[in-house]
Amino acid sequence: MTKKSLGYVELEWNCPNCGSKNAGTATVCASCGAPQPEDVKFEQAAQEVMLTDQEKIDRAKSGPDIHCAYCGTRNPASSTVCSQCGADLAEGSQRGDGRTLGTHRDKAAPDILCPACGSPNPATAHRCSQCNTSLATPKPTQAKQQPAPRRKNTWIYIVGGIALFACVIFAFLLLHTEEEAGQVTSVQWTYTIAIEELGPVEYSTWQDEIPTGAVMGSCQDRVRRTQDSPALNSVEVCGTPYTVDSGTGIGEVVQDCQYEIHDDWCSYTVQEWQQVDAVSSSGNDFAPYWPEPQLLTGQREGESSEQYEIFFDSDGRDYTYDTTDYDTFVQCEIGSKWILNVNALNAVVSISPAN
Repeated sequence: MTKKSLGYVELEWNCPNCGSKNAGTATVCASCGAPQPEDVKFEQAAQEVMLTDQEKIDRAKSGPDIHCAYCGTRNPASSTVCSQCGADLAEGSQRGDGRTLGTHRDKAAPDILCPACGSPNPATAHRCSQCNTSLATPKPTQAKQQPAPRRKNTWIYIVGGIALFACVIFAFLLLHTEEEAGQVTSVQWTYTIAIEELGPVEYSTWQDEIPTGAVMGSCQDRVRRTQDSPALNSVEVCGTPYTVDSGTGIGEVVQDCQYEIHDDWCSYTVQEWQQVDAVSSSGNDFAPYWPEPQLLTGQREGESSEQYEIFFDSDGRDYTYDTTDYDTFVQCEIGSKWILNVNALNAVVSISPAN
């Protein structure tokens, strides 16, 4: 994700001594003269206007301010000695930066009323134009509240418990088996051969991935991928602008952007072998044979499959065992006895000779 800078705006800070609102670049309170504390938190103005003052912009770009270790004065990051007392700033503390303050406020904010005289003032004003009272919003005293009792979503736990129980029961039915003695009563086999023809099949993919020899159809523009840097055929997609504290009393307005790479998504047609029919042979003996398909011009034999069914009697209960293993099938002579592993759903999972 690329951060795109849209410009810089002046932030604000509230004086902890008198509560007055001040411009972010002011190092002392305009009302009482108290110095800006090192740990003061910059805030967004009610309406943020992009700065045109190049000196302030350059200061924001240079990095967070440095507080002098001796007198506490704020100095630009490019300074090496304190502008107030001349001390070496190598021992000073640099302000933090990078804190996201909120969505960029580029719309005009409504007027605010003076808490003392009630006069309307622009939202960007720091003091009342009539009585000079600070327009900083006082922080309300919050009474200690008891945490709200948690609502017990009993039905969620009930449904979850039932679902878990059902899964456990189902797994048990599939995995748990019991042995039963069974005798082969009959068998059945089925041999199948697919018949295929060469014909057109349509697919879709990116234009540069269409195989050689294919017939290309229609194409449409699609987003193939996104990346952090611009490229040919890319479209810039950016999120909502937001303000980030630069550590200088100035905020940088940025957007998180990505670049969508567009390409042609196309349909194409190739000739492929497809199943159009099948022939089968079946019987109830131990002499299975493959059918002989009658192929037309342009046809060929496709995949073949073999399936065997073995029927058992176990004290009057009938069971069927399906397999594709010819060797097992031919061992199951009529009347032979086997051990059947039967699950709780009465399905035969495996068999083994009784002797």
